[in-house]
Amino acid sequence: MRRTLFALALTLSLAAPALAAVSQTPKAQSQKDLPRVEDVLTYIDLFGYREMMEISVDRQLAAIVDFIRSQREEVPARSLEIIQEELRKELASATERSLRDMAAVFQRHLTQADVDFLISVGRDPRMQKVVKLQPKLAVELEKVGESLADDVYRRAAPRIEERLKMIEGGENI
Repeated sequence: MRRTLFALALTLSLAAPALAAVSQTPKAQSQKDLPRVEDVLTYIDLFGYREMMEISVDRQLAAIVDFIRSQREEVPARSLEIIQEELRKELASATERSLRDMAAVFQRHLTQADVDFLISVGRDPRMQKVVKLQPKLAVELEKVGESLADDVYRRAAPRIEERLKMIEGGENI
């Protein structure tokens, strides 16, 4: 649940500029409106998608190694380091493929004019400041999301428990 909220907050914070551009222009209709892949990749880099994707995947890889560690205590620490190193080696090429897949998504929804605008915004020093803050903001926003989820669960738990008891008692709710 916490990872889902984190992913949602991260996606929304990074995608907001693209969504703003989409709302101002119609979907790219013709081949001449289709943004160039190189420009979309520039936009992706300027807005920190690459770094955030790598951070996210690196966290997932660390979670895999932690899971192996917890399930197989007999695995030597050096073996776990080798596993993590190999996974990280794959990360670079896999990230490039994913970025090209991401670029294709943006190409379906943005025009070249949208991408040109986003690149100009992305090069602004104020936007670069926000992009550089994204990892720190994401951690802080994850805590906000966790707090929200905990609050919702804490308030809903008594009602959930009551309904589960009713179902177990054969009541149809």
